[in-house]
Amino acid sequence: FFICAFAPMLGLLICAACGALAPGRAAVRGRGVVMTATSMDRLGVAQQGRASVMSETIPKLYWPMLEHLFATMEQRLPGLRDHAFPEELWLAESNKPQPRSRMESWGFQSDQFRKIRTTYIDAGPQAQVLNSLWYPQPCYDLPVIGLDLLSFGAKKLCVIDIQPLPASRDHHHKLVQPLLAVRNKYPLFLGEKSDKIYSDDLFFSPAMLFGRFKDQNEVETTLFPVFKEYLDFYLNLVNECKPNHSEEAIARVLDGQRQYDQYNSERDPAIGLFNSYYGKEFAGRYVFEFLFEAAVPVPGSHGSN
Repeated sequence: FFICAFAPMLGLLICAACGALAPGRAAVRGRGVVMTATSMDRLGVAQQGRASVMSETIPKLYWPMLEHLFATMEQRLPGLRDHAFPEELWLAESNKPQPRSRMESWGFQSDQFRKIRTTYIDAGPQAQVLNSLWYPQPCYDLPVIGLDLLSFGAKKLCVIDIQPLPASRDHHHKLVQPLLAVRNKYPLFLGEKSDKIYSDDLFFSPAMLFGRFKDQNEVETTLFPVFKEYLDFYLNLVNECKPNHSEEAIARVLDGQRQYDQYNSERDPAIGLFNSYYGKEFAGRYVFEFLFEAAVPVPGSHGSN
């Protein structure tokens, strides 16, 4: 997650809105709701409808973009299949009747992607979050793409970036140069990230989209179009990239992806949010068995218990 911009207000905005959340239909803190449907079984998210768990009159703000994301996977990713992760992490829900909150997660892989993870949090008007991160197969010397869309009450945030890996940072920056012209078409997303959590630019590109806004209409008129453009650009990069199957090249990419996971597991402020929602045991597992699988806990960091 790129929730750094909202880090100071996370506890106030969501915990006040959702109460002390505990996952699972049983009142047991620190467990998810065990589902039997795999990520591939749950790919048809349009069947769930676009209404929030809180009320049928409240829309899930970013759900149409999730539908587009999954439709794009089906259409453009050969060999799309499940990326295994523990069943008890697939779904987490509030155990209180009102207000309610639901966090659903999906994991995929394909011939071109080692891992694609996606999370949607629905807490009605108080919180809507769509996060997706795509790791190419290690035979491709390519950046990862992070898509993070957040809404806390009236405050909304978009962070979309095609993020470089350390060993190929200069090369990856060159790959995204054509996006600078696209970025400049959308002045709403020309803001700068907060340095409070991420004090350096190690895993950020010059083409990063960063924008805070309050007008919900901007989601459909401005955010959705640029979301599509960046995703299409990235998938075209992947299709044009020639794989390198040498052991050295694969090891270099895997190490870069490991560094990415380690860096974010130590800094991501959303981890504290998961602690407060679902308890430290669930949060720790979610971080290291789903979000950042290649990372290891570091005492004193956001992700450690």
